[in-house]
Amino acid sequence: MFESLTTRILLGGLVLSCFTAGTGEAAKSKKNRLTPALEQSFTPEKLKEDFNVLRQALEGGHPGLYLYTSKDEFDRRFDQADKAFDRPMTLREFYLEVAPLVEKVYCGHTYFDLSPKLLKSLQKETALFPLPLIFLNKKAYVDHAKLDVPLGSQITAINGMPMGEILAKLLPYVRSDGYNATLKYRQMAEEFALHYFLFFGQKEKFQIDYLPFGSEKESSKSIKSVPAGKLEKTLSERHSTIGKLKKYKLSHVEKGIQLLSMNSFDFGLNKKGRQKYKTFLRDNFETLEEDEVEHIVLDLRQNDGGYVGNDAQLFSYFAQAPFRDVKSADTKTLTIPVKEHLARNQFPKMLEKMLAKDFEKSDTGRFVMLQEKNRAWKPRKTAFDGHVYVLIGGWTHSGGVVLCSFLLNNDNVTFIGEETGGGHANFTAGNMVLYDLPNTRCQIEVPLIRYESYRGEKTFPKGSGIRPDHNVAQSQKDLIEDVDTVMKFALELARGRVPPEDGRDK
Repeated sequence: MFESLTTRILLGGLVLSCFTAGTGEAAKSKKNRLTPALEQSFTPEKLKEDFNVLRQALEGGHPGLYLYTSKDEFDRRFDQADKAFDRPMTLREFYLEVAPLVEKVYCGHTYFDLSPKLLKSLQKETALFPLPLIFLNKKAYVDHAKLDVPLGSQITAINGMPMGEILAKLLPYVRSDGYNATLKYRQMAEEFALHYFLFFGQKEKFQIDYLPFGSEKESSKSIKSVPAGKLEKTLSERHSTIGKLKKYKLSHVEKGIQLLSMNSFDFGLNKKGRQKYKTFLRDNFETLEEDEVEHIVLDLRQNDGGYVGNDAQLFSYFAQAPFRDVKSADTKTLTIPVKEHLARNQFPKMLEKMLAKDFEKSDTGRFVMLQEKNRAWKPRKTAFDGHVYVLIGGWTHSGGVVLCSFLLNNDNVTFIGEETGGGHANFTAGNMVLYDLPNTRCQIEVPLIRYESYRGEKTFPKGSGIRPDHNVAQSQKDLIEDVDTVMKFALELARGRVPPEDGRDK
C-alpha cells in the first residue's frame, strides 16, 4: 500500500514486475549478465555470497523482521542455511532452500524469487500441471468447465500424494502477513502449477484422484502436462473468473441498498487520477444522503492495496471521529543497506533523503514518522451513517486491510466473508527496495517502513488478519452454479432476513 515513487508492489507471487531501466557502468554491467538457468550449478562460495547479501538486506533494512519470528530463531535459521551451502547447488536447490526462510518474515510485502527473465522463460516453455484450481476451505477444486476432470471436482491426490501433503510442502513458498493462510490459498490458486514444478520437478503425466460433486466414490484419471503458454490461456478461461474489474464502482441494488465495489487503491499518482477519485466520492456520497440509503455493501474482496491516502480518503466518508493515515510508523534505518546490490531503476539517494525528511530518531534507537507527515482527517459532512456490510477475503491486503482497520473503529459495520490476507495490527510496506543477488540473479524485495493500524476495540490473535463477524465461504455447489455465496449472505442481512445456514463456514 504505502509506496515510494520508484517502486511498486504487486501481489502476484511468482508473477513479478520487471525493472528495465538503468544508468551508469554498474547498471550496464548488470544488464549484460546472462540469466542463469534453473539447473545451473553454483559453487559454495557463490551461494554463500548471494545468501550473505540477502541476509544483510533483511537484517539491515527490514523494520519488522522480528514481528513474528524472534531474532534468536532467525539467527539459528540463517546459520543453519549458511551451513547447507557447503556443496555445489543448482539454482533450483538454492531457491528451495532460501524461499521458506524468507517466508518466516511473514510479510506480504517481502518477497524472494527467481529472476524475472527466468520466470518469464519458465512461464512460456515449461510443461506444467494442466488443471486450474480454486481453494475453498483449504480444499482444491477444479475451476474449469471444459477439461477432462469435471468442474467442481475435489482433487484429493496427485501422483499418489494426498493434496494436503502437497500443500504442506508448497505453501511455505508463498508469502502472507502474519500466520494466517487465506492470502496463500488465493495466490496458490493462481500459481499452483509453477510451484508444483519448482518443488517436484517436471512431469510428463499426472495421475489425478478426484471426487466429483455429489459422488461418494473417488475416480482416477491420467492426464498429460501442458505447455505453460497453453496453461495461461486455460487459466484465463477458468470458471470462477470475474473478468476485468473497475478500480471502484457504486451500483444500485434495490431501494435502500447500494453496492460499493472498491477493488483496488492502485491508482491516483497523477493529478487527473486523484481528482477523478475525489469527484467520484464527493458526488456519490452526496447522492447517498439525498436518496436516504440505509445500507451499503462495501466489497473489498479483491482489494490488495495501492497508493497511500486513497484508503484514508474513502474512510473519511464513513468516519465517526477524526483520525490520521496510520496510528504510527517507524523505520529501522535511514541508510539503505548493501546499496551496491540494488536492482536497476532504484534510487537510494533520493529514497534516503525522503526518509530523512519524514522520520526522526527516537529514544528506542528507531526512527519514527514526524507527526506532521501523518495526515490528519476529519469525517465528511456527508459521511454515511447507515449500516455498512464489509465483504473481506484472502485477497484483502495492504491498503484494503488498512481501510478495514479504520472501519473497526465504527459501531455500524459488519464484516462478512473470510479472514483478510493482510495483518490486522502491524505490517511492513512503504518505500520498498529491490535487490539482485550477484550470482543466482534471484531477487529479494525489502520494505523499509513498519506501520501500526488503528483497529478499534476488537481483538484478534497475534499474526491473524481481520476476522469476519460472519464466516462465510463459497460452497462447492455454489462454485459450480456460479453463485456468489458471500454477497448473497450480505444482501440477506441488509434486507433484515436470516441468511441460509449453508452460507456459513462450518
